[in-house]
This record gives sequence, C-alpha cells and structure tokens, in this order.
Amino acid sequence: MANIKFGIVAPAGEEPKRLLDFIKRAEDSGFDSFWAGDHMVFTSKPRAFDVLSTIGAAGTITKKIFMGSISDSHKLHPAVFAQRLATLDHLTDGRFILGLGLGEAMNLDPYGIKWNKPLSRMVESVKLIRKLWESREPFDFDGEFFQFRNAFLDARPVKGNVPIYIAAHRPRSLRVAAELGDGWITLPQPPFLFAKKRKQVEEWRKSSGGSGVSPIRSGIKREGFQGTAWDLDNFDKCQYLFTSIAKDKDAAFRAVEHLRHILIWSELYEEAYGIKLPEEYRDSSYLNVLITDEIGKQKLRELGKLFSKEAVFDFTLCGSAKDCIKRIEEYIEAGANHFLFHNFSADPEWSYKVLTEEVIPYFR
Repeated sequence: MANIKFGIVAPAGEEPKRLLDFIKRAEDSGFDSFWAGDHMVFTSKPRAFDVLSTIGAAGTITKKIFMGSISDSHKLHPAVFAQRLATLDHLTDGRFILGLGLGEAMNLDPYGIKWNKPLSRMVESVKLIRKLWESREPFDFDGEFFQFRNAFLDARPVKGNVPIYIAAHRPRSLRVAAELGDGWITLPQPPFLFAKKRKQVEEWRKSSGGSGVSPIRSGIKREGFQGTAWDLDNFDKCQYLFTSIAKDKDAAFRAVEHLRHILIWSELYEEAYGIKLPEEYRDSSYLNVLITDEIGKQKLRELGKLFSKEAVFDFTLCGSAKDCIKRIEEYIEAGANHFLFHNFSADPEWSYKVLTEEVIPYFR
C-alpha cells in the first residue's frame, strides 16, 4: 500500500542507552519512524532525559529510520532551537523531524518558562527558525515575543530545512498545521473524527497560497508545492495511537482500562459523541496537570472512569492483530498516511512482534 508509514513511540522515561537500542531495533524491525515526547517529567515516571540528544546519538548508528521529537517551542529560544535542529539534521543525515505542540504545564510551569499565548508563540518561533535557516544576510525582527538585531546563523540543515510537523486538534491550531506545517500530528480520536479534521486541514492547505503560511500574515515566503495534489498526497497526516494488542479485544481492554484518563482527551470525547461531561471536570486534562498535584491527578483519573469501554475501542488501537488491521484500514480510508504507535499492551514484547510481523506487513 503506497505512502503509508508506521512509527513507534518511545516508552516514557527510558534511559538513553536503552533508548538507542530501542531505536536501532525499530529500524531493523521495519518501522519507518521513531518518536519520543520531549518532556522534563512524565506523570507516570518523573524521570525524563533529553530526547534531542538521544536522537542525535541515534543518528550515528542508524541509516534509514526517520526520528522525531514531539516538542514545544517554549523551552528553547528560537535561535538556539534553530542551531540545535540544524545540528540534529546533520547527525541524522536529514532524517530528523520536529513535532511541535502547544506544551504541557508539567514541563513548563514549575520552571518558570513562559507559555502564555502558546499558539502565537509557536508560530513566531517557527517563522524565526526558518528565517535563520533561509537568510544569507543578518536581519532584524520585531515580534510579539522575540526581537532580533543583525541576527545570522550559518549552521543550516543538510537540505536547507528540517521538516516541522504541527501537533493539532483544535480549529486554530489545525489551521496553523495546514498553513505552516510540513506535516500534521493529531491526538487519538475515532476515524470519523479524524476524517472531519483532515478535510479541514486539506481545505486550509489548498487555500494557503503555496507559501507555507498565508503571505499576508507570515512575512516569510516559502517555496513549495503547497495545496497541489502532489503536496496533499505527500503531506504527512499522522494519527497518534495508544496501542493494546492481545489475543482478543476484552484482554486488550483490560490492559489499558486503568489508563482511560490518558488514552482519551475529554474535549475530543465530547466532540466525537456530541455530549457534555460534568462541569467539575472542565479543567481536568493532561495539558494542565502537574506531577506534584495529587488532587489534580486523582480528578483526572476519576474523569477517565466516565469513558466507556466502547470509547476506548473507538479512540485506540485495541484488540487482536485482525482487529488492529481493520481499524488501521478505517483510518487510511479517513485519510491518515502515517501512524504513531504508543504500545501500552500487557505483553510489550509479544505485541511488538505482532505489530512488526503481522500488522505492518499486511500493509506493505
């Protein structure tokens, strides 16, 4: 099946050298991509190492697999970020992908990192990163968040650009993904909801004027084929999927039943089923929780108990190999062309083999 890619997501909090082994195995197993969350901490495991450094090291021991981080634009100044990304691009021979989301409180608030207006900050940061790679002369920039004077960076990516995939599920961020991104990553959701959002992303991309961002708003002209049939076919539309594989659907569900608060985001649940959750849970989300906030974490777990067994099947890749193949086919029909599997199976080793020896080969 043409142009369908499969990626594997790193386990949370993995030690760097073990993660290198994980990445090399992923390449040898036939995965097209590897992904890792760029966290300071995780709710499940407080320990988190710098994934960008680990990916740089992995670039020297791999040859084919693409490697991406799902990061935010707040922890690093755009000039430092541009230099680091260019370095990663050289270490990986052009195989690094930057995924950018809005950020999470757990990775920012305890350290005093500003992330007010997170979407606007991200857009401005991306513009500056690309401007630093593109400009052959020093330039000035006066933005809402950053000011540059005679700025110049001679460290450039191998082919002039590092692909930037925007993580998005809300209307404003979906539009940014369409107009600014080289690809789009979205949270777990049923195929019918993915299809709705994919259609909107493609419509906005078609109308963005072939410039990467609408020229009126961006101030930065990007060359490309944006909005053409070729572009839309090659624009990665990535579905992130929590995965639980077992002999049958009931066993797969039992492995993740206690994680429903992580598997499903409340606003997507409401959008998918057209219902409203109790007001007391309005501000409970993975985006806002801090690892030291025991009350907030407990409330998030309580919210998860409201999500039905069928909702878990709708939002995840959960069941036997046959069940997973059928669900992936539904996502492909909905327009997804790149899958990011985060394996939460009860037996990680057995399920990994099912993915690599039964599920993925079916689509090759």
